[in-house]
Amino acid sequence: MVYTNSHLEDWIENLYKRINITTPEQINFELIAELLGIRVYFKPSPSFSFKYNDVYTISLDSRKIRCEQWDDFAHELCHLFRHEGDKKTMPKFWSDYQEGQANYFSYHFCIPTFMLHTIKITHNPFFDVRFIANTFKVSEPFAKTRLNMYFSKTRLII
Repeated sequence: MVYTNSHLEDWIENLYKRINITTPEQINFELIAELLGIRVYFKPSPSFSFKYNDVYTISLDSRKIRCEQWDDFAHELCHLFRHEGDKKTMPKFWSDYQEGQANYFSYHFCIPTFMLHTIKITHNPFFDVRFIANTFKVSEPFAKTRLNMYFSKTRLII
Protein backbone atom coordinates (compact mmCIF):
# COMPACT_ATOMS: atom_id res chain seq x y z
CA MET A 1 0.00 0.00 0.00
CA VAL A 2 1.24 3.46 -0.90
CA TYR A 3 0.16 6.25 1.39
CA THR A 4 1.23 9.89 1.25
CA ASN A 5 0.70 11.85 4.42
CA SER A 6 -1.02 15.21 4.35
CA HIS A 7 0.65 18.20 5.98
CA LEU A 8 -1.74 17.79 8.91
CA GLU A 9 -0.76 14.13 9.36
CA ASP A 10 2.92 15.10 9.30
CA TRP A 11 2.29 17.92 11.80
CA ILE A 12 0.50 15.55 14.19
CA GLU A 13 3.18 12.87 13.86
CA ASN A 14 5.91 15.43 14.58
CA LEU A 15 4.02 16.72 17.62
CA TYR A 16 3.58 13.22 19.05
CA LYS A 17 7.21 12.31 18.43
CA ARG A 18 8.37 15.59 19.98
CA ILE A 19 6.69 14.53 23.24
CA ASN A 20 7.90 10.92 22.85
CA ILE A 21 4.50 9.34 22.28
CA THR A 22 4.83 6.72 19.56
CA THR A 23 2.31 3.97 20.40
CA PRO A 24 -1.43 3.95 21.09
CA GLU A 25 -0.82 2.60 24.60
CA GLN A 26 0.99 5.83 25.50
CA ILE A 27 -1.92 8.05 24.49
CA ASN A 28 -3.50 9.76 27.49
CA PHE A 29 -4.83 13.28 27.18
CA GLU A 30 -3.80 14.33 30.69
CA LEU A 31 -0.23 13.24 29.94
CA ILE A 32 -0.30 14.97 26.55
CA ALA A 33 -1.56 18.15 28.22
CA GLU A 34 1.18 17.98 30.83
CA LEU A 35 3.88 17.43 28.21
CA LEU A 36 2.57 20.34 26.14
CA GLY A 37 2.13 22.66 29.12
CA ILE A 38 -1.66 22.82 28.88
CA ARG A 39 -3.89 23.12 31.93
CA VAL A 40 -6.95 20.86 31.85
CA TYR A 41 -10.06 21.39 33.96
CA PHE A 42 -13.30 19.42 34.13
CA LYS A 43 -16.57 21.35 34.52
CA PRO A 44 -20.22 20.49 33.84
CA SER A 45 -20.39 22.78 30.80
CA PRO A 46 -19.52 22.49 27.10
CA SER A 47 -15.81 22.07 26.38
CA PHE A 48 -13.77 25.12 25.38
CA SER A 49 -10.18 26.36 25.29
CA PHE A 50 -8.32 29.63 25.54
CA LYS A 51 -4.86 31.14 25.74
CA TYR A 52 -4.21 33.94 28.21
CA ASN A 53 -0.77 35.37 29.05
CA ASP A 54 0.89 32.46 27.21
CA VAL A 55 -0.97 29.91 29.36
CA TYR A 56 -3.00 27.34 27.44
CA THR A 57 -6.17 26.02 29.08
CA ILE A 58 -8.71 23.41 28.03
CA SER A 59 -11.92 22.95 29.98
CA LEU A 60 -13.61 19.61 29.31
CA ASP A 61 -17.24 18.74 29.93
CA SER A 62 -17.26 16.59 33.08
CA ARG A 63 -20.68 15.16 32.12
CA LYS A 64 -19.22 13.35 29.10
CA ILE A 65 -17.68 9.89 29.10
CA ARG A 66 -13.90 9.54 28.77
CA CYS A 67 -13.80 8.80 25.03
CA GLU A 68 -15.94 11.89 24.32
CA GLN A 69 -13.62 13.99 26.49
CA TRP A 70 -10.67 12.65 24.46
CA ASP A 71 -12.38 13.78 21.25
CA ASP A 72 -13.13 17.19 22.81
CA PHE A 73 -9.54 17.51 24.03
CA ALA A 74 -8.20 16.94 20.50
CA HIS A 75 -10.76 19.39 19.06
CA GLU A 76 -9.79 22.09 21.55
CA LEU A 77 -6.08 21.37 21.05
CA CYS A 78 -6.54 22.22 17.37
CA HIS A 79 -8.05 25.57 18.30
CA LEU A 80 -5.16 26.34 20.66
CA PHE A 81 -2.33 25.34 18.34
CA ARG A 82 -3.68 25.96 14.86
CA HIS A 83 -6.22 28.79 15.11
CA GLU A 84 -6.12 32.45 16.06
CA GLY A 85 -8.80 34.94 16.96
CA ASP A 86 -11.84 35.25 19.17
CA LYS A 87 -14.79 33.21 17.96
CA LYS A 88 -17.19 35.85 19.28
CA THR A 89 -15.81 38.55 16.97
CA MET A 90 -15.11 36.58 13.79
CA PRO A 91 -17.59 36.11 10.93
CA LYS A 92 -19.79 33.03 11.30
CA PHE A 93 -18.47 31.44 8.09
CA TRP A 94 -14.92 31.65 9.45
CA SER A 95 -15.93 30.23 12.83
CA ASP A 96 -17.76 27.39 11.05
CA TYR A 97 -14.66 26.75 8.93
CA GLN A 98 -12.45 26.53 12.03
CA GLU A 99 -14.94 24.19 13.72
CA GLY A 100 -14.81 21.91 10.67
CA GLN A 101 -11.01 21.96 10.77
CA ALA A 102 -10.99 21.15 14.49
CA ASN A 103 -13.38 18.23 13.96
CA TYR A 104 -11.20 16.86 11.16
CA PHE A 105 -8.07 17.39 13.26
CA SER A 106 -9.64 15.43 16.12
CA TYR A 107 -9.98 12.28 13.99
CA HIS A 108 -6.33 12.46 13.01
CA PHE A 109 -5.05 13.37 16.47
CA CYS A 110 -7.02 10.71 18.35
CA ILE A 111 -6.09 8.03 15.81
CA PRO A 112 -2.79 9.20 14.29
CA THR A 113 -2.01 7.93 10.82
CA PHE A 114 1.56 6.96 11.70
CA MET A 115 0.19 4.68 14.44
CA LEU A 116 -2.61 3.37 12.26
CA HIS A 117 0.00 2.29 9.69
CA THR A 118 1.48 -0.13 12.23
CA ILE A 119 -1.80 -1.93 12.90
CA LYS A 120 -2.83 -5.01 10.96
CA ILE A 121 -6.21 -4.16 9.47
CA THR A 122 -8.27 -7.29 8.75
CA HIS A 123 -10.84 -5.54 6.53
CA ASN A 124 -13.56 -7.05 8.68
CA PRO A 125 -15.45 -3.82 9.43
CA PHE A 126 -17.01 -5.05 12.69
CA PHE A 127 -13.72 -6.34 14.10
CA ASP A 128 -11.60 -3.44 12.82
CA VAL A 129 -13.90 -0.74 14.20
CA ARG A 130 -14.09 -2.37 17.61
CA PHE A 131 -10.33 -3.01 17.70
CA ILE A 132 -9.44 0.57 16.70
CA ALA A 133 -11.98 2.00 19.18
CA ASN A 134 -10.48 -0.03 22.03
CA THR A 135 -6.88 0.57 21.00
CA PHE A 136 -7.22 4.36 20.68
CA LYS A 137 -9.86 4.82 23.42
CA VAL A 138 -12.48 6.35 21.13
CA SER A 139 -16.12 5.49 20.47
CA GLU A 140 -16.97 2.94 17.79
CA PRO A 141 -18.72 5.53 15.55
CA PHE A 142 -15.61 7.73 15.82
CA ALA A 143 -13.35 4.78 14.92
CA LYS A 144 -15.59 3.86 11.99
CA THR A 145 -15.44 7.39 10.58
CA ARG A 146 -11.66 7.53 10.98
CA LEU A 147 -11.17 4.14 9.32
CA ASN A 148 -13.38 5.25 6.43
CA MET A 149 -11.22 8.38 6.06
CA TYR A 150 -8.09 6.23 6.06
CA PHE A 151 -9.43 3.67 3.58
CA SER A 152 -10.82 6.29 1.22
CA LYS A 153 -7.38 7.88 1.04
CA THR A 154 -5.60 4.58 0.44
CA ARG A 155 -8.03 3.70 -2.35
CA LEU A 156 -7.21 6.96 -4.15
CA ILE A 157 -3.57 5.92 -4.60
CA ILE A 158 -2.92 4.07 -7.86
